[in-house]
Amino acid sequence: MDNQANKIFIVEDDEDDAFFIKEILSHPSSGFPPLITHVETPTLALERLSNNTFDICLFDFRLGEMDGINLIRMVRDMGVEFPIILLTGQGDEEIAVEAIKAGATDYLVKSKMTSSSLDKAIRYATQLFKEEELRRITEIKLLKSCEDLSSTNQELKVSMLKLQTAQNQIVRADKLASIGRLAAGICHEILNPINIISGHAQALKMERPKDLPLLQDLDSIMEEVSRVEKILTGLLKFSRDEAIEIKEVDLIENLNSVLVIMEKEFLHNNIKVDKYFENGLPKIEVDADRIRQVFLNIINNARYAMNDGGTLTISALIVYKYIQIKRRSADVSDQVQTDNGVSFKKFLRISFSDTGLA
Repeated sequence: MDNQANKIFIVEDDEDDAFFIKEILSHPSSGFPPLITHVETPTLALERLSNNTFDICLFDFRLGEMDGINLIRMVRDMGVEFPIILLTGQGDEEIAVEAIKAGATDYLVKSKMTSSSLDKAIRYATQLFKEEELRRITEIKLLKSCEDLSSTNQELKVSMLKLQTAQNQIVRADKLASIGRLAAGICHEILNPINIISGHAQALKMERPKDLPLLQDLDSIMEEVSRVEKILTGLLKFSRDEAIEIKEVDLIENLNSVLVIMEKEFLHNNIKVDKYFENGLPKIEVDADRIRQVFLNIINNARYAMNDGGTLTISALIVYKYIQIKRRSADVSDQVQTDNGVSFKKFLRISFSDTGLA
């Protein structure tokens, strides 16, 4: 046995046999003499085992009120895992098989038991118990590793999905950038002849100032040229690939530039646009390109909801929201302060509503 005092639990109702076993155990071949606990009945054995730990247990087969095999079953049902050696008075193989099935670690025949054989059996049972404990711990660690691996695999799948989504977005952004560059090139190519047409129209107006029918036609041409220029200018603004730039912009001006681009779509879909813009609206610090994209997305959503025609209503006005001021700010240009410490903060609200059903 190891060089330490092992705790041995003996269940034996025969005093002579108990004395014999203790005598053998008191002279181990190596190490320290064990700490022996001895009880005579299964009832006491169950009580002690429910509250104490031992390195090994020695159960006699014949215990009066029950045999050692039934005691082993009850002990194992309690969840006690200590190694157990069954001691029998005769070498009955059937008893040995039943004992192993019930949960015994080993068995010994008392008539053939010596200090050496008992010491060897205890060593074997103790080593087997340690190996079983190690196997159990290894299984728990393996199960935990499998769970961690499964969790990691799931996280990897989610990461792969996010990566695939990001790659698709990159491809889409690259396509949009290419389309933007193409649109910018086309806009510039169209603007060149438009400028020439505009120049010739202005020249004709100066050459024929008294030809009223011609002047009317030229004004009509100039009006359409101006409309085409607005549309192309709006497209050029959307085709720019620029970094975010926050500055004061006129939101209504940017909103109108988007509406100009959508004008043809509205006419084709029989959509009417009603605008209600308050006078003297302030400029707002935003990124102009991004806010135009926001306006375009909202207006497009409204258009798709009104395939059979309808009305898109857009309003812009100043609103005031109540806020409680705990400490006066250095910048109160957007606040209306009252005597009792209550403030109403100023906001620019732009509202979109449509008559679509979708």
